[in-house]
Amino acid sequence: MAAWYVAGYDPGGDGSHGLAVLRVKATRIISIETFVLATVEEVLTRIRSEGRLLALGVDTLTCWSTGASGWRPADRWLRQTYPEVKASVVSPNGLLGSMGLGGMGVVIEARRASPDLFVTETHPKVLYWSLCGARYAFGAAGGAMNAQLSAWTACSLSCTSEHEWDAALSAWAALQGLMGRWLHDLHALPLAPAERLIAPAGPTVYCWPV
Repeated sequence: MAAWYVAGYDPGGDGSHGLAVLRVKATRIISIETFVLATVEEVLTRIRSEGRLLALGVDTLTCWSTGASGWRPADRWLRQTYPEVKASVVSPNGLLGSMGLGGMGVVIEARRASPDLFVTETHPKVLYWSLCGARYAFGAAGGAMNAQLSAWTACSLSCTSEHEWDAALSAWAALQGLMGRWLHDLHALPLAPAERLIAPAGPTVYCWPV
């Protein structure tokens, strides 16, 4: 069976775009490669060059809300469920431009190239807390975080920046969703009154461990 791959993307702004390429054969991860790239265009060029992309995990908004401050059901749920790290869940209207522009740009272009692409939103800081009950602190605990992610993926990882690490976790999360292991879709949560979601790149999910 031919290998295929899953990508993870962290939109860090100019010079700090994290990308991870997680290669899979059957259902087994055979390698992970991480990059820090300069621009969105470099990210898209790398994605196009890698071959058969089946899933994309992105640490960015994959849909927008028409409600107050752009808050979405997923954002509210994360803040309510994980009060210890709720400060990491920022109002969409207050996010940096690289999140809403670069991040969405990668999703739109990747979906344009592969209309059936599985796309899931991620939130590495809150996800890390959810999975292991520890605060995200790559600067102080990068070695431990690399070791943890290496254990989850069964591949050796030595990310040197949080952008790479976030991209690698996002790729792994996308694989969990694609394989049907994480079935809780935060984008399927009930909407508030007078609120709807807009999906410029088409339908996406927000896979979360049950």
